[in-house]
Amino acid sequence: MNFWQNVLSTFIGALFGFVFSIFLFYLTQRLSKNAQKKSLEKNLVKEFEFNEHYLRKILDDLKKTIEKITVNDKNVFYFFNYISYQRLFTQTYFQQGYLYDKLEPDDINLIDTILNRISLGGQAYINNSIQQWKDGYLNQPQILNIIGFERDSIEKYIKDIGQIKQKIVNEENRKQ
Repeated sequence: MNFWQNVLSTFIGALFGFVFSIFLFYLTQRLSKNAQKKSLEKNLVKEFEFNEHYLRKILDDLKKTIEKITVNDKNVFYFFNYISYQRLFTQTYFQQGYLYDKLEPDDINLIDTILNRISLGGQAYINNSIQQWKDGYLNQPQILNIIGFERDSIEKYIKDIGQIKQKIVNEENRKQ
């Protein structure tokens, strides 16, 4: 082998090694990103399941509150803690842009509505309304309207979360 053949073979070997390392880098990045996305999606589904269960407990307490208010029993000691509603994986999934891949704009808007409603403000509103009724600032029909609307909203949110969760699960199953 002469000098130029050695230079050319070294150059070709180095170029091939460089291209192969770039290929391996992108391959590992893609596999890592897919694994991260699947893990995040699995956690999102579990978060939805937790939230459905949590909202069912709130719904039961709302129904018990309505029963007490209906018989004008002022011994209502339920505290509606909406802050325990989980939102970490929903927000992360949204920030990563994955929600747009899986859901329709109406579904995303619905998630946003639920997150805004099941919040510190919603918690304060419902608890303060009950306290105002106990203190005599609201009458029975007014508080029943407020609690009834909250009950109906929570029932709808439970159904909606279940449907959205199913869309995410079905989309993942379709891809496999």
